[in-house]
Amino acid sequence: MSLIRNTLSRWVVGFVVLTGLLLGVPVRSTFAADDLASVLSKLDSASLTFKSAQADVNWDNVQIAPIEETDKQVGTAIFERKNGQLRMALRIKTYNGKPVPKDMVYANSVFKLYEPLQKQIQVFKAGSNTAQINSMLTLGFGGSGKDLQKSWNVTYAGTEQVDGKSAAKLELIPRDESMKNNFPRLLLWVDMENGIALKQQRFDTSGNYNVVSYHNIRLNGPVPSDAFDIKTASGTNVVNR
Repeated sequence: MSLIRNTLSRWVVGFVVLTGLLLGVPVRSTFAADDLASVLSKLDSASLTFKSAQADVNWDNVQIAPIEETDKQVGTAIFERKNGQLRMALRIKTYNGKPVPKDMVYANSVFKLYEPLQKQIQVFKAGSNTAQINSMLTLGFGGSGKDLQKSWNVTYAGTEQVDGKSAAKLELIPRDESMKNNFPRLLLWVDMENGIALKQQRFDTSGNYNVVSYHNIRLNGPVPSDAFDIKTASGTNVVNR
């Protein structure tokens, strides 16, 4: 589905690591394990109350080879969990600063991509890929820590400031071999205040990547009844994949 760090001072770190070496204690791995457990626990608790999330989105696609270039997309996103099912709508408004609308909706195991300027809507049925898609969409949006570990090998990578907030950084490696063919490595920044994703970075097998950052996040507010509908213009070509 290619379409769809609070650091301690160096003195303290040096002292703690040296002490661990002298005593034979794997200090860093113990810290990391404790920190990871804390993040996973936060995701578990957040998943119990998650109903919806709405946010402004910046989506940067970065190509490394053969030449380095970045495409920037800006829009909005809505996630909603209802009756145990997650739905997502991403509305792109601009592409590299120019108005290029694009609607991407996932609901009922069907993914739709509507490009008004091309008068085309593509429809993809998830089918046997439903579990993989859900594991991607729930990264920081309603997915529990337990669910995360089922689909990913998770490593704690410290904390970083994202949009002025302290975020736990996790490195994720897919357990599913077929998923590795698309995204062999992902990074996830989790807001430790509410257990919601602030940023995601996905790498492909060539080293290219995309960064999706979420701003002005509104949790568990009312979701418009037509949030996951796509209204197409007359004459739109439908392409079933």
